[in-house]
Amino acid sequence: MRKILSRGAIATAVVGAGLVLAPPMAMAGPESATCSVSDCDLLGVPGFPGGTISVDADVHGVGIGRWYVWGPNGYSCTDTFHASAGPGSWVCHNAPAGTYSALVEGPQGPSSIGLRW
Repeated sequence: MRKILSRGAIATAVVGAGLVLAPPMAMAGPESATCSVSDCDLLGVPGFPGGTISVDADVHGVGIGRWYVWGPNGYSCTDTFHASAGPGSWVCHNAPAGTYSALVEGPQGPSSIGLRW
């Protein structure tokens, strides 16, 4: 019995470690887009159940990048970031259920934007 329990604990630890070590952009579902130019959009992503949306964005160059998220009932969320900082993740709180769109703008491409929940 003790041997069975220890095998279960090891399997759980291995699976848990894999989830913790996964990079944020690798889990960018349900939708993401990558563009060769300095701005990139993601339009009409359906099925958000409401609550918190995670935003993944990246641009290149020197200067400031900005991302925007908008959805039902006039909901919007935005932030700025340093283009040279590399990919980043942010959250938008209290978003109503529905279909969402997103845009990222920066000094130069390539650029990418993703929404996940």
